[in-house]
Amino acid sequence: MAPNYLTRILAWLAMLVALSCAGAYAGPAHAQEDLPGAIKPACHAFSPIDTTYEELAADHAAWTCNSTHWKDPQPAGWLRFDANEWRGKGLPVMLVTRVTKFDRLSIFAVRHDGTTQALGLSPDEVTPRAGRAVFSAPLPPVNNDTVAVVVRVERPWNAAVLSDARLSTDPAAGDWPVTGLVMLGILAGMLFAPLIFDLALYAVLRQRFVLWHATLVMAMMGYVISFTGLIVLFADLDVVTLAKINGFTLALMVALAGFFLADFVEEDALTLRMRKALRLASLIALLVPGVVTLHPPFLDYRWHQLYFLGFLPALAIYIVAMVEALRRDSRAVKFIFAAWSPILLLGGERIVRGLGFYGAPSLIDELLYVALVLEVVISAMGVADRMMSLREQRDNARTRAQVLETLAEHDPLTGLLNRRAIEPRFPELCEEGFSTYALLDLDHFKAINDRYGHAVGDEVLRAVARGLSPDEDTLVMRLGGEEFLILLRGPHARARAEQRRQMLPRHIAQEVPGLDRLVTASMGLVEGPPAAMGASSFKELYSRADKLLYEAKQAGRNRTIGEKLTLFTAHDKERRSTERRKQDRRSSARAKPGRSESA
Repeated sequence: MAPNYLTRILAWLAMLVALSCAGAYAGPAHAQEDLPGAIKPACHAFSPIDTTYEELAADHAAWTCNSTHWKDPQPAGWLRFDANEWRGKGLPVMLVTRVTKFDRLSIFAVRHDGTTQALGLSPDEVTPRAGRAVFSAPLPPVNNDTVAVVVRVERPWNAAVLSDARLSTDPAAGDWPVTGLVMLGILAGMLFAPLIFDLALYAVLRQRFVLWHATLVMAMMGYVISFTGLIVLFADLDVVTLAKINGFTLALMVALAGFFLADFVEEDALTLRMRKALRLASLIALLVPGVVTLHPPFLDYRWHQLYFLGFLPALAIYIVAMVEALRRDSRAVKFIFAAWSPILLLGGERIVRGLGFYGAPSLIDELLYVALVLEVVISAMGVADRMMSLREQRDNARTRAQVLETLAEHDPLTGLLNRRAIEPRFPELCEEGFSTYALLDLDHFKAINDRYGHAVGDEVLRAVARGLSPDEDTLVMRLGGEEFLILLRGPHARARAEQRRQMLPRHIAQEVPGLDRLVTASMGLVEGPPAAMGASSFKELYSRADKLLYEAKQAGRNRTIGEKLTLFTAHDKERRSTERRKQDRRSSARAKPGRSESA
């Protein structure tokens, strides 16, 4: 079963990775070479909110003309695109950059004579694109007299809105082509397979980590649909709402990963303290970045770095937990380590980039899609492997329980049932027709042990167990020592019990050679209708049979003394009571014994 299952999983893995790679490179992105006629900013700067372009243009030292230092406490970020960058490519018509919250976007077309033409836009006036969580904004008219385009973003919450900004000569810049959208749609749809698989597994073995993994897969699907821009095709969202969805699904994804890890690895692979640390780090990842990305009114753009910093405790604890589990040779965490390593590397890079230390090509984000697909499939394999392991443990536990139950209900020397197995079921056995209760004891068995030793005595007991011949209508049990109990049902039950007793001496002599005398047995037997037997408890019948056995021993051994029980109706009891009162005797017995003896 397992090899076929793993083969199917590997096939899914190959298909998903292929589709992910195809989707990642099927269309234009938000940055650099992927945009048709992509034009990168030559320099960037930061300033107070009331600084004008003219003032900043005159301060050459304020501009940074390399791909570093993209975050600053100053509330206004500036980009300058030089005309030399679009010569030969056509005139730019569109600004494309990362979705984030900002207060206002201003775009200036700078003429050769130093004059400018400005266009101001609010977040509601820019257009989210179906292409990797980007938005586009029109430019003021750009012509051959334009020497630069300057972009000003007021209070940006994410440094990527500056570092990933590009001008494009294509009015449709930022959108996926049809082939890219189809591939991404198929990719997102195929991610449902591990989700359905999780739900099917949970129906078989209700383990909490399966639900965590299912919700984690759903969060990843939401992140992919949102961050790739597919959501724009189905919902009319503004950039601020889209930024909130992007940020919150990522925070939710990281948090769910921690809860999943805490419950997924084997019990002995992580300490209780580490599991608590995982859950605490997951809550921090959900609450801190999750709250920041919702842009509450008591926070401003300067707090956005807390969004990325809030992931650091979770990433650190996850890594420490995996290392601890690996040191304890956890099989489950090996799957997680393989699934999460690419995401942890790329996630760490995203944190550093999000803090504004540098800009990066779109390839990094595209690799994250591939890493997410790998995570979903490899972790699904890990879940399946863990479930098979748990199922095997459960089956082994049931087998051990059955073995222990068998040992507890069977005599280890003879293999017969013991009193513990029969006494709780005695009323049920009476209802099933067992109406003869025979208590058998070997005669002078102590002498055998004293003369031949306990090993020979044990052989005699085993021979007795075989000679009493249990079958469908005859239950035989050893009560202890040389005492056996026979329960019988069906016709001629008493005769069958007596036949077994009388055959024992010859049977023992054949199976245990070397004994100097025959080993006989005495028996006390109680029989009656099933209703009469059921009206008495197991202990009551045992006491009756034991007294009869004692009488058989006193009468010379090697014989059976029996007694019949009769169940009286209320009328019979009243009549019998009247008769006994006439004889000045009282009786509370419900059964009338009738003695018999056979030898």
